[in-house]
Amino acid sequence: MNVIGNLSSKNTNAYIPMRPNLTKTLVPALLFCMLPQANADELTNAEREKLSKRLEELLHKSQETLTQRQATAYKAYKQAIQSETAAMELYLNCVELADFENQGKKSSDFRDWKRNQKDRYSDPSFKCALRHQLNWLVLTIEAARSEEDINKLGPKARQALQNIFKDASKLKGQENILRQGASSSVFARAYGFGAMKVENWPSSPLAISEIYEKLIFPPLRDAGKASLLRSAWLERLNYEEQALLEWAHVPKDKSIGMKKDMLPPAYEKYMAEKKPKLVWKMEKEVFLAGDEAGAATRMLTHISKFISHNDATKWAEELQSMIAPQKAASTEVAPDESKSKSGYIELPVE
Repeated sequence: MNVIGNLSSKNTNAYIPMRPNLTKTLVPALLFCMLPQANADELTNAEREKLSKRLEELLHKSQETLTQRQATAYKAYKQAIQSETAAMELYLNCVELADFENQGKKSSDFRDWKRNQKDRYSDPSFKCALRHQLNWLVLTIEAARSEEDINKLGPKARQALQNIFKDASKLKGQENILRQGASSSVFARAYGFGAMKVENWPSSPLAISEIYEKLIFPPLRDAGKASLLRSAWLERLNYEEQALLEWAHVPKDKSIGMKKDMLPPAYEKYMAEKKPKLVWKMEKEVFLAGDEAGAATRMLTHISKFISHNDATKWAEELQSMIAPQKAASTEVAPDESKSKSGYIELPVE
């Protein structure tokens, strides 16, 4: 089954407002073709108006065709993320279009490439990675056309990450596909989404810290939901650890021996240096979100646990400032100016 279908379809149910500006490339070509080559006279106002009208019609037709094409592609994307087989079929169609047909290469070139790549596209982990990459492209398109706050897509982004890490073991060796920006994927390039950029939207599904900082944490911070904010933070930390444990490189000289000796150096460094800093940041945010007592207690424990960390002194100073007693509002009564400095009442002179 060809999941793209007929690209000339008039389906416009999934409108994608990502249109390239074709004026710069079409104007010179159209003017050159439309002008009488033997006549070097200047254009009359009537001729200019006629050419402008024709150009506007062509630009409108070109943009309409692109919109229809992208709408058809978007529908195909939605269908293809339903299974790894469908995602793989769409991938091959996109490679053929973007890297062969659009480059003027022969069909036989694509068949040769496909034959040489058989082992790769038969790999279940590769198919799995493509499906997750395509899902992020769908979310990116939704973010691009959304007129609401981009944080509304936070739950979908969070679910996308959860699904990826459910497949973490299966994805080993293919994680770089998920570090690639969705708009630079062959799925996007084949159907006109290659130049798509969305402000404040993470470009790839493995931009873990960016996804949480831009999409998931902000509404929880603003609402002062301390418990939910801490849960989201712990989830982020867990994913960062899992990514390093599952996918980080282990040198050959560490591949044999006790389990501790087999841990990736990047993971060990993260646990010793970066994670303590992130845990401290988490508890500070939870404190500010309203759970002062719980966060302060955990922060004190954290300092004790990582007393030799380079930031331990700074943490202690920050905590001291945060838990310092608040000054009570002044209750002093203003002195009565009718009294003398000695405390006697001054009587009026008769």
